[in-house]
Amino acid sequence: TALIPIVGAFVGMGIGAILILSVSPIQALVFIVFLTILQQIETNIIYPKVVGTKIGLPGIWVLVSITIGGSLMGVVGMLLAVPIGTTIHTLVNEKIEKQ
Repeated sequence: TALIPIVGAFVGMGIGAILILSVSPIQALVFIVFLTILQQIETNIIYPKVVGTKIGLPGIWVLVSITIGGSLMGVVGMLLAVPIGTTIHTLVNEKIEKQ
């Protein structure tokens, strides 16, 4: 389920937590906390670094682009935000280099 954008990891976490809950409630809680922390690290640190490296956009700008695109247009905005952010970043850099 991690391939489903935005909610996929949490759906998988819920299914896993329910299965673990049948054995041990404490282990289910530890599982939820661990996956929540892991998901935050992946979303906020690893993903922008990897995507930024592939497209030439610094990681912070990838994160900013996705955040702004998602808040303005939801999932479609998130999908379009990185290419638009890369285009803007490239145009601004070219303008600065000309000056």
